[in-house]
Formats: sequence, structure tokens, C-alpha cells
Amino acid sequence: MELIRDTIRICETMSRGTTQAMADGDIIVPDIKPDILKILQVDADACVTDKYIENGRLIINGRVDYKVLYIPDKENVRIKSILTSMEFKQVIDAGGADADVKPIITVSVERVEFSAVNSRKLKLRAVVGIDYELCRITETDICTDVEAETAERKKQKIDFENTVDISEHDFTLKESIEVPSGQTSISEILKTDVRISDTEYKTVTGKVIVKGNAGICVLYTDEDGDIKYIESETPFTEVFDADGVGENTICDIDYCVMGVMCEAQPDSDGDMRIAELDIDVEAMIRGVEPEEKEILSDCFIPCRNTKCDTERIRLTETVERPSVQNTLREIIDFPSNIPGVRGVYNVMTNAAVSKAELQRSRIICEGKIEAYILYLTDSGENPVYSYKKDIPFSYMLDCENGALMPEVNIKAVVKHVSYNLNSAGGLELRCLLDIESKLQKVTEIDNITDITAEEKEKRNGIVVYFSREGDTLWDIAKRYAVPQSMIQKYNNVDNESIGSRMKIFIPKAL
Repeated sequence: MELIRDTIRICETMSRGTTQAMADGDIIVPDIKPDILKILQVDADACVTDKYIENGRLIINGRVDYKVLYIPDKENVRIKSILTSMEFKQVIDAGGADADVKPIITVSVERVEFSAVNSRKLKLRAVVGIDYELCRITETDICTDVEAETAERKKQKIDFENTVDISEHDFTLKESIEVPSGQTSISEILKTDVRISDTEYKTVTGKVIVKGNAGICVLYTDEDGDIKYIESETPFTEVFDADGVGENTICDIDYCVMGVMCEAQPDSDGDMRIAELDIDVEAMIRGVEPEEKEILSDCFIPCRNTKCDTERIRLTETVERPSVQNTLREIIDFPSNIPGVRGVYNVMTNAAVSKAELQRSRIICEGKIEAYILYLTDSGENPVYSYKKDIPFSYMLDCENGALMPEVNIKAVVKHVSYNLNSAGGLELRCLLDIESKLQKVTEIDNITDITAEEKEKRNGIVVYFSREGDTLWDIAKRYAVPQSMIQKYNNVDNESIGSRMKIFIPKAL
């Protein structure tokens, strides 16, 4: 018997979790750099360079880029930097997953430790936090009808998410930042920091259009050895090809800065007043489309023994996407026991959720924003200094279906950061915090894969059936291979009126 089918793409999360990896080792100060007298600051960024499934294990290869600022053991030189990288590798049991499983990985540096072994050797260690999810995308033919005029059909409406895209896209941002008029020229670039913010997207048929800003800060020294910095907000727009994406596609997009190259270049007068940047970025896109379908859940042919073969399918539906966006304002007063502030170079932030709890029609979300403030000081011994401030947050997200959901997926992101020093010497910090959550439920359905019908032994006369608790008109009709309309005609009943031990006449099907 010919079935009518629609093809859907199901994404099944096989496993998810968190773990840690270490990127550590010794580095030697390059020959062109002076000896180390004092380490001022070490920060680090992590990225994933490769990921794959092998022999039932998830293999993650990555890289940590270190930026070391130090005071050299050399007269008339205030500060120098060392830029270096170390690789890390993590192997995770993937529970028998094969090469068709898609790993989705995000990494961040949780902690950096450092020490000087001697004036030419450093020991560095970064603890890298890893969030991973293993997804299997399968294309499934789902039965919506059968090509048989006489067939009695039972239909069911289902709501689910059709997975249309899970992919990574690399792009490069090129930018030239000119030193402002009145500020001294570049002698040596010490470090460059990049933050992706203010992101948004739009989908059209077969494409995802993303927009955002790259916040760029460049720390450098001039010819006199004085520390300066320049900054820029660089907007970008990228168009990615994505098969299956349409106007109704909902995307979750995560960005990762994979690498930054920054070189000083001369301007038209020959002065080194331009910083040329190449910024490599990866966008991880997950696209789904909410769908509603009417499927064939059961079927029989009158006067025939009908058998429906089925397979069990798990469908995921995002019931709600509660979210909240708010600007946190914080006045940060620097302690008296640290160097005074001459100018703020950059503020890097990271939002971390410590509690996400469902309470009936609300989601309680608590966490903190970790703000790392790197500033120029008025101290010759510590020309730059890093100060960390934790800013707690707590929000309630309204949701209609919270009481029905077993768990909640939640993510907090700082979308934009702005700051300025006030007259009292404190830092006025403003963080646009965006909290997004997903309430999902999993439904299991029996998908019909085949229907067979054989001749049924003919009978004469009318059968009397005494109904049982829970019987429906469909159950009775299918049991005796008689159209529902005939049972209704002879008995004047419907599903609501069928009770236990009711006498029902089963007519002979024509």
C-alpha cells in the first residue's frame, strides 16, 4: 500500500556536558626581547582548531593565545610584550558515537597562572573550560497519508523543530585604525584585543545575513617608550550560504575570534600612525524552523485485516523562548592599595549563569558579570594594571509553560560595553546584558513505515460488542474492520458517549 510521506530533519542530542583542558608549558623570551624584570599581566584567549569523532571518542584540539606584558630589565624601557600560543587536546568518551555525529564546542579561558622561572624563561598555564554537545541529524520520512480511497484514517497534529542548518562559517575582518591627531606615533604594538558585540541576523532563502561590531583596542608604545592606546568600533556584515534556511528560520549564532594580526604601517607622511588588522572570526550557526504537521497515526481498510508497522521517533519542540535585556550600571571605585588610574585601555567582560531554576510560571536566573579592567597607571613600577570586578545579577523571566518543563537551557551574553572615568576617579561601567532561554519538550510518536491489508474472513449478521473502559469509536471500528460512520449510524454514538459495558451493534461492512 502506497504511503504519502514528508521528509523532516531531526536533531537528536546524544550527550552534552562540560569539562576542562590545560594549555601549559614554558616559553623562552625571544632573542630580540630584553630580559624580564617583572611580569605585569598575562591574559589569554582560547579557540577550537579541530574536532572530530574517532573510535567512539570526541577529540578536541585547540589553541590558547597568550599576551604577556612585562617590565624589562633594561634602562629607559618601560614595558614590553610577548605574544605566544600553546595547544591543548581533550579526549571525551562519546558513548559509541560515529562520524555522522556533529560535535558543537565552545571554549573559554577560566583561569591563567604564570611565573618567571628566570629572566629569560616563563611558565604559563591556562585552564580552558569546554562546553560540548553531540548532535545527530537524521532525515526521516514521516507518513502523512495513504493512497487508498476506502481507507479509514486517524490523524494527529504534531509540533516540532525541523533542523535546517548546523554549520561553521569563517570570515576575516580587515581594518585600518589611525592614531588620533595629537597622539604620538606607534613604535611597537604590545597587544590587541577584539570583542564581537551588537550582533543580529536575518534569514532569506538559502542564506543567513549577520551583522555586528568588532570592538578593537590596540596597546602600543611610542618612540619615547610611553604607553598609548587606540580603539575602534568596526561594523561588519557577512552573508553565509545555508541550504534549507528560509525566512522563518530561527538561528542561534555564537562567534569566536580565531586569531588577530596587527601591524604598524606608515601614513601618507611616512609616520607609523596606522594599525592594520586582520581578524579571523568563526560563526557557529544552528538554524531550526518550528513546524506543525498532520500525520497519519493509524489506518485500516474495511473488511480487511490491516497491519501498520511503525518506528518510534523523538521530536523536539521549543515551546517558549523567554528572554530579558537590561543595562547594568556599576560605579567601580578602585581600591587605594592599587596603582592610580591614568586611563582605561579596555574592559573585557564575561557573563556566567550560576543558577537557572524553574518556579511555575517564572525562570529564576542568577549569575555574575566578570569585568576585567586593564588600565594605564600613574606608577613607573606598574605602568599597566589589571583589576577584576564581579557584578552580580538576578532576573525573573516570565514563561507560561514553566511548570510543564523538566529543565531550561539558558545563556547570558554581554552584548555591549561602554565606560568612562568620572570626576571622582571611579569607572562608570554600563553592560547591556542579554539573557535568552529555551523551554523544550520531547515528544515520542509512532511513525508508520508500512501498511499491509489481507482478506478478512467474511461473517454474516450483526455482532454485539460490550464496550470496555477507555474504548474509542476508532478502536472498535478498527477491531472489526468496519467504518466508523456505520457504527455511529447503527448505534447513534460518538467518542464522548461510549461508556463501559455499553451494548454496541457491529454491522457487516459492505
